[in-house]
Amino acid sequence: MQPVILRYAESVAETVMLNSANEAIVKILENEKFSYDDIAVLSRDSNGLVQSLEIDTYKVNYLKSHISNEISSIIAEKERYTVSIPIGTFLANTFTSGFGPDLDFKMQMTSTAFVDFEHEFRSAGINQVLHRVVVNIKINGSLIIAGYKKSISANTSAIAAQTVIVGAVPESFTNVIEEESDNTAGLINDYGGVVGE
Repeated sequence: MQPVILRYAESVAETVMLNSANEAIVKILENEKFSYDDIAVLSRDSNGLVQSLEIDTYKVNYLKSHISNEISSIIAEKERYTVSIPIGTFLANTFTSGFGPDLDFKMQMTSTAFVDFEHEFRSAGINQVLHRVVVNIKINGSLIIAGYKKSISANTSAIAAQTVIVGAVPESFTNVIEEESDNTAGLINDYGGVVGE
């Protein structure tokens, strides 16, 4: 019976962890009215071109702490739960699995949340970069059943903010195709280039 009970208990515990993490992220970001400009500051030159990107470490650590505390608070309210398993599931028979009256088992879960921020940079076009601020959450815990204890964990992530950073667009493009035979530039195509007089 124990393996079946553990499978059900782990599934419920992981769902509680993931739902709690998602709920905490939404709540904190909404309450803090968090936006991209709150965490990243772009410096530009006199022509408006991006020179650097600076991350507000105070804001990052502030959000990490609040999200972690909120996750712990939400999970604490759900750490004791009941798993209901149909009695036919214990018979290890595909025809009886999921049938019959339910047997209830009391469970307790303890957990600790680890929150971190990650920055992703992806190409979004010619001289355009998509910058994403991603919240990564890892929750480690223990599942406690009468006379038994098992380690459990859950991981999730969410996009906290994102923006497209636009740089200068070149006035011309050059495509160089290299010949395999002599390993030299065999063909040069200029698009929009200005030919000198």
